Amino acid sequence: MKDYNNMSKKEKFSIPLFVSASILVLVFLFVFYCLASMSLTEKFFNDNFAKDARVDKVYLNNDYKNDDPFMTKNPDLKDMLSGPIISKSDPSLGVVQAPVTLVIFSDFQCGICHKQETVLKQILEKYKDRVRLIWKDYPESKTSSNSFQASLAGRCANEQGKFWEYHDLLFANSSQLNNDKFIELAKGLNLNEGKFDNCLKTLKYQKEVNDNIVEANALDITGVPFLYVNDQEVLGEINIDDLSKMVERELEK
Repeated sequence: MKDYNNMSKKEKFSIPLFVSASILVLVFLFVFYCLASMSLTEKFFNDNFAKDARVDKVYLNNDYKNDDPFMTKNPDLKDMLSGPIISKSDPSLGVVQAPVTLVIFSDFQCGICHKQETVLKQILEKYKDRVRLIWKDYPESKTSSNSFQASLAGRCANEQGKFWEYHDLLFANSSQLNNDKFIELAKGLNLNEGKFDNCLKTLKYQKEVNDNIVEANALDITGVPFLYVNDQEVLGEINIDDLSKMVERELEK
């Protein structure tokens, strides 16, 4: 015969014990969840925001501020930018400390862009170390297009310290651009042909070119040439007199 008195005592003892154990488990799970969330949040900030603080990248005329230390949404580049990104990865001419920075978004297959290059060279010659020029690729987005491939070729030449010389040849041969022409132009500058060819075939600088395209789109740039004179914008062709006036105004500030 079962001892019902003993069974009743066991139930009274086991129920509180079960409840206590359950509470302890829930507390443990809650603490674990909090620690895991903190770790993931820290990793998110390291992955998404710390990289934008690199010394080789500056956001020119950037008005975006993140005042919320608990913000977990990665802001859209379009919301962050009010001007171009100045990065060491983009070819440049002139001293970094120049009071006037010219940033040109351009395409090697654009005829007006070619004409604009002549004006930019005159400005650099006229103002010497008071003006700095930065090149931004804004080709067709299709990777296989001659426009995009020309941007890649320019970057490959830049790898060997000959961007601006190659840049001039690309514009001079803009109607004949193809893979054979890219190699021919590289030979003409005595670039390491094997290194250049491998750079071009592997799309080594595809990310850099795509970054420029994304940046241009975020800035609502709809055509080339598109020029920044510090924070002043110029869409299309500008002559030497008008550009000189813009530079003079910036120098007076």
